[in-house]
Amino acid sequence: MNVSKIKILVKLIFIISNVDARIFCEKNKMPLEVGEWHKDYKQMDSAIVENSPVTINEGQLYVYENYFPGHTIKYIHVDNLAIRSCGASASIKNGGVGTSSVLIVLHADSNQEIRSVIDIWGVKNYEKTTRRALNPESLKNMKSLYLFKELRAVNHNGGFWR
Repeated sequence: MNVSKIKILVKLIFIISNVDARIFCEKNKMPLEVGEWHKDYKQMDSAIVENSPVTINEGQLYVYENYFPGHTIKYIHVDNLAIRSCGASASIKNGGVGTSSVLIVLHADSNQEIRSVIDIWGVKNYEKTTRRALNPESLKNMKSLYLFKELRAVNHNGGFWR
């Protein structure tokens, strides 16, 4: 073999072994962000989802569903953290911002891993009351009365009758 061909072959092997493989994804797996975050929101849930790649043609699904009674969802953030593959795309199928429940589906294609973080932020619902606040003047007529106060046991731990 020619010496120049050997040098070219060695350089080519060196370049191939030192170059990191780039991943080209068909779909861009951008984070899903719905609503507008505010510092006064309460973090209602945070979920970390990690599933290894599967080889079936349909890929894999992960379904996140949660219900927050007495709260309203104001901000949802799903971040794709896959490093070795394109990862999963996220979509909201039911509920979401302005409701108290959410159904999020993460879908990864064949040979793609799911590594995602789901954050749900919201506010507590305060029920409106139709009653007026108590008036301190009306509290003067209220007295604390004990039912059968003469028959109450005073010393429960005495161990014997006196």
